[in-house]
Amino acid sequence: MNFLHKINYMKSAKAWITMSIVLTLLGVGAIFARGFNKGIDFTGGLFYDIRFDQAITSAQITDAAKKSLNAEVVVQKAEVKGTANGTAIEYFLRTPELKEDQQLKLKADLKQLGNYTIISEDQVSGSVSTELRDQAILAILIAAVLQILYLSVRFQFKFGVTAVVALLHDVIITAGAVALFGIQINSPFVAAILTILGYSINDTVIVFDRIRENLARRKKGEDLEALTTRSMQEVITRSIYTVLTVLFTLACMLVWGGDSIWDFALTLFIGITSGMYSSIFIAAALWLYWQKWEDANRRAAAIKKIKPAKA
Repeated sequence: MNFLHKINYMKSAKAWITMSIVLTLLGVGAIFARGFNKGIDFTGGLFYDIRFDQAITSAQITDAAKKSLNAEVVVQKAEVKGTANGTAIEYFLRTPELKEDQQLKLKADLKQLGNYTIISEDQVSGSVSTELRDQAILAILIAAVLQILYLSVRFQFKFGVTAVVALLHDVIITAGAVALFGIQINSPFVAAILTILGYSINDTVIVFDRIRENLARRKKGEDLEALTTRSMQEVITRSIYTVLTVLFTLACMLVWGGDSIWDFALTLFIGITSGMYSSIFIAAALWLYWQKWEDANRRAAAIKKIKPAKA
């Protein structure tokens, strides 16, 4: 990948930013046009802890529950219980709000898969779901503020703000894709978003760290655009290798992971792809334009001070 070290990335900085603005607007449009497919965690529903006496797969339970209710359900494997035959398996099953006859039908249909025991049965109320939503939003906001503070202390305030703008870019694009594809919004989605934020900020810190190092040993006559491009050329291979390793893993999860983690893996795949792009191109480009604008204002102020002295 030596050719990557010869590309003048910042020469096309306006194109990178323009493309990001378009993608962000499309993401916002998808959110408003399609809305979110809210899962049980955010709408309320029923929670079952079920133990089957024989080896039943989560796919079998998911298919049976979907056919029984004609609605989305969430099935999560808990653990294998130590029984006499060693085949009992426990699952967590989440469903939308169900009437009594629907609950009876679901239990009867699951009985066709094999004998089972309901360990516990709880209801998730709408108020709890609202609290979960508010806590999820708060968690994302706190993460963004702490990242600004961290980057401001380690680097400078401009680095912190541009990094968080790039993170918001990732969140909006990911949320737009989630709305467009009808991916369910639930607790794993929140975990995926926080993971994306962590990955993206880590990649951004690497780029900014190289920019800071090169600012300290700036070549004679090197302008900011050339310095930023050189910094990106020095880390681009590492960033691409890292993201490809993650994306290959996520692709395997999408192909072989099953329905239970499909939405989670797809959300991560979209978000980490966006995070790689924004941390390499958008964050650096935003910092470059901010720094150039600040330098231009500083020069203009210096010229204004000099002119009266000559007069």
